Amino acid sequence: MQVCETLAARPEAQRREVTSLVEAMREMKLKEGTIVTRNESEEIETPTGRITVLPAWRFLLSEFP
Repeated sequence: MQVCETLAARPEAQRREVTSLVEAMREMKLKEGTIVTRNESEEIETPTGRITVLPAWRFLLSEFP
């Protein structure tokens, strides 16, 4: 899981956050990851697996195991 204010406004931030999360997913053998942002939502497919980008309010209202 990664947390940042925004991905869309700063391409270098998206590259940094996605790269870091993909490395962690590979190391931990995970197929899914999450990036929490202020108010963005999207799905990012990577060779390692799927990254879900969630706005903070949605993340805080969701239930994670």
